[in-house]
Amino acid sequence: MLMLGGGVGIPARLVQTTLPRLALVPVVFRLVMLAQALWTAGLTGSPVLWTFAVLHLVPNVAEAAWIFRWSPAGTRLVPVADAGIAVLFVLGATLVEQDALITSITWTHLMGTVMIWTLLRGAPAGALVLGGAVALHTVLDPASSFALVLTLATALVASLALVGLVGASMRFALGFGEQQGRAAERERHRRDVHDTVLQVMESFAIPAPADELDPAASLDRLRRTARAQAMRIRISLEHEPTGPVGLHQRLRLLAAEMAAEGLRAEVVIQDDCGPELPEEAAMALHDSAREALRNTLKHSGTRRAVVSVEEIGGGVSLTVRDHGAGFDVGDRRRGFGLENSIIARMAEVGGFARIESSPGLGTRVVLLAPSVLSLPVG
Repeated sequence: MLMLGGGVGIPARLVQTTLPRLALVPVVFRLVMLAQALWTAGLTGSPVLWTFAVLHLVPNVAEAAWIFRWSPAGTRLVPVADAGIAVLFVLGATLVEQDALITSITWTHLMGTVMIWTLLRGAPAGALVLGGAVALHTVLDPASSFALVLTLATALVASLALVGLVGASMRFALGFGEQQGRAAERERHRRDVHDTVLQVMESFAIPAPADELDPAASLDRLRRTARAQAMRIRISLEHEPTGPVGLHQRLRLLAAEMAAEGLRAEVVIQDDCGPELPEEAAMALHDSAREALRNTLKHSGTRRAVVSVEEIGGGVSLTVRDHGAGFDVGDRRRGFGLENSIIARMAEVGGFARIESSPGLGTRVVLLAPSVLSLPVG
């Protein structure tokens, strides 16, 4: 099978899936040229012409339908069957009175045959079919053989140009996708470092009354927190999850994690709230809620928060609420945590985040994740 643009950097599976679809191009070309020939003939066309038109139309429509429901084994039969029909057309055209429109239909079919063999079997196969068509036509009608060579050569060159254009487009798309993937991976790494290592280190720096009253207990708490976080990171590096973890279980584990760091997070879930969220959406809600709780621990001045979950039309709403110091949302510049670890993270799964806060009235972070993933707008 002909490789797109040499196949450099393009997965073989993608090439094998794309090339059979390209065979629709010569089929469509034939049908357009057939419509043009019938338009030229009008209602005064001879019965022989209309017979040729029907015999030309039926196999092309069948071929298009076959390509749409393509399988690797089935595609191997397409060029062979197409070449057989082309031979019948050439032989049939020599048995009837010579007509310019019939010749046009016959040559159009031959052009499509050369293109199909070139697209599905490569340039050598296309050239071989071209030579066979010219040899057969030379035996039957030597006078027009040179013109047929030029016509079929044009079809061969057009097929190669089409393959090159599609190959270049695929390489560009794959390269662009790889760049976007690397950028997304870098952003994910920055976000993970911020949400784990950096947040834990900052929590160590927060002074607590127990530091002076019982320094040994405070030191022990720091060690236990560091040990727990180190174990969590090690497990995430060495083991893949065995299966999806539900949102409810994630939030209970999150509450235990925050309790070890000194924040009591009460999780309230409606009795009838049992949504089947995609793994990505559940993870986004969990990670965003963790970032909101860590912000509560660092900035609110309170050691209590409430996490409530409710099912709404088309998704799940999760709210993190505290009655701490609060802040002026309009005056305060959003940091990395709010923008990347909450707002951007929810946008990536087609959801959104809203931060509500006022000085002295606490903070509320509202997260919404859809039950069906969708591409973010914008």
